[in-house]
Amino acid sequence: MKFPEALGRFLRRTKAPPPVAGEGQAPPLPDPETPAPARLDRLNRWLTLGANIGVLLGLVVLIVEVRQNAALTRTAMEQDGSRVLVDIELSLSRPDMAEIWVKSIRTPEDLTAAQARMVESHLVALLLQWNHLFEMEATGLVSRERIERHIRNVVPYYFGSRFAKNWWQFEQDGWQGTPMFEVAGPIIADVDESYLVRNLDNISMSPVAIPPPEDAP
Repeated sequence: MKFPEALGRFLRRTKAPPPVAGEGQAPPLPDPETPAPARLDRLNRWLTLGANIGVLLGLVVLIVEVRQNAALTRTAMEQDGSRVLVDIELSLSRPDMAEIWVKSIRTPEDLTAAQARMVESHLVALLLQWNHLFEMEATGLVSRERIERHIRNVVPYYFGSRFAKNWWQFEQDGWQGTPMFEVAGPIIADVDESYLVRNLDNISMSPVAIPPPEDAP
């Protein structure tokens, strides 16, 4: 081969354009340690869903605990209120107090000042028990309807006498503007003042004459 021809071929090779990247080459493999965008998006959605479920479960547990605590508190406060009624009945069952209580029902004019004060203490204790229920209502533990029903059931057995109704006439002024005045006031005003007299007459049994046997001489 002549020298000029060899030189021309060499120059043509050196002036050839560089190969385009990617032509004739395999595409680069993705890095296995770097997740694809779709995989990241899917992972984020699962993480968000798990976080939302966790928050929802936490709220459910909190609601259940709050309701359980409210139920326990209501039960404890109702037991305290019932204990007041038990104490009143136990006090009235004492022979000396029972006689004074009956006197306040049948002949209240014969009560001494000390005896009137003894009867009054039981009525005050009853009002405090009702006030306890109104405090429970203020915290959402009991409804006004339930309190009113309780007072209607109790009032005749403690305020169904001339003495008790007369006592309330002077006592109610101190409860004006309160739920006690609003709820208990009209109920006490409507109760029959002779209710306890009739109640005592009904539970007192007269002796019954027993006829002699037929074969008696």
